Amino acid sequence: MNRVFRALAILLVVLWTGSAAARSTLEQLVDRLENGADFRVRVQAALELGKRKTSAAREPLEQALGDSNAAVRASAAAALKMLGDPRAIPALKKHLKDSSAAVRSQIKSTIEALEKKNAKKTTSKPSGAKILIEVGQMSNGTTGSKTLVWHFEQTSRSKLGEIPGVEVLEDGVDSKAQSTKRRLPVVKVTGKLRKLVRSKEGSEVVYSAKVEFVVHKMPGNAIKGTVSGTARASTSAAGARNKRKLAQLRREAIAAAVSSALRRAPEAIRAAAF
Repeated sequence: MNRVFRALAILLVVLWTGSAAARSTLEQLVDRLENGADFRVRVQAALELGKRKTSAAREPLEQALGDSNAAVRASAAAALKMLGDPRAIPALKKHLKDSSAAVRSQIKSTIEALEKKNAKKTTSKPSGAKILIEVGQMSNGTTGSKTLVWHFEQTSRSKLGEIPGVEVLEDGVDSKAQSTKRRLPVVKVTGKLRKLVRSKEGSEVVYSAKVEFVVHKMPGNAIKGTVSGTARASTSAAGARNKRKLAQLRREAIAAAVSSALRRAPEAIRAAAF
């Protein structure tokens, strides 16, 4: 058996049932996949992301196809197969000439499985939505990591999806074609993480976040409104010594700021749609 596959097989047995990984949040797994110093940590994170069966894991796994370690690349390809999202096919095809034969084989297997699934995919039932939301660029105006931007985008998608009467389109979907097919208006929402600042207040460590969203009328991209929100999250000085606790605190501050901003979004979305 190829060395990479042998190593991967061992890791699958040891890591697949790891209780620590089972307790990890999606954001923690993405952070480990991107920043884990040990390749085994990155392999574990990739496989766990595949198990989560959430579309939010697709982009981090696609990025991992370019990891410096072949076992991680093979794990990312295997995880995308488990994830079952056909939108990963273009990214997989870009890596068909990987330097590792084992990785190339896994990528080919994943592409075949996803293409087969895509061919059988049936048209979903109407959602009852009156407005389609296209999530545009979510940027970072702070010095934070890519993981924070990813968390900002996923939280924004989730909160936008909770607004009555709207449907958030999946990344990569042709919004114009969907608008024509379903005879529904499309509104694009872009966002920016404006501030993420750490401070100390007495015995507590505080993260303050500010986010801003811009609502665009489509087609044409005309700006129809902006909404912003701020929030804070705090922990004890003792808790601040834990890196994972601090990372969670940053995510909580961002999520709360997103919720604050999007409470004022429905009016701007309706104005852009009609």
